[in-house]
Amino acid sequence: MVPEQRAALFVRIPASQARQLDARARALGRTKQDLVTDLLVSSLVPVAPAEQVPRPAADSDEVLTLDELAGILKLDEEAVMARVDTGELPGRRFGDQWRFSRRAVLIWLDGSDATHRTPPGFGPSPRDSEQTPHDQSAGSD
Repeated sequence: MVPEQRAALFVRIPASQARQLDARARALGRTKQDLVTDLLVSSLVPVAPAEQVPRPAADSDEVLTLDELAGILKLDEEAVMARVDTGELPGRRFGDQWRFSRRAVLIWLDGSDATHRTPPGFGPSPRDSEQTPHDQSAGSD
């Protein structure tokens, strides 16, 4: 089998993400080129119009607190924050409090945002950093 011809791709990414990519490639024993190719393949899957999931109505785009979101998901706050810390669940930090878009959470919950999620193996890892994204953003408002 002849390998597919390759084209050059030059991109600038934040230094912290470049370090994370380097660390993940080493940990998985793969090349960065192969990891980026896998990410592109999983992100560029075309979606036929018939497969598109209808989005919630604009009036359902209200803001939720961590407590409210935990209640909707029927989970404790720690379980919700575990998903937030890995980048899987969309949310924003304001000081020491979190806010979530009901619309974004419902899209996340039904899986229709799957092409925008962090692929397995690309979330924060204890080897990549001593802090979770939750801890790293503690000083920013």
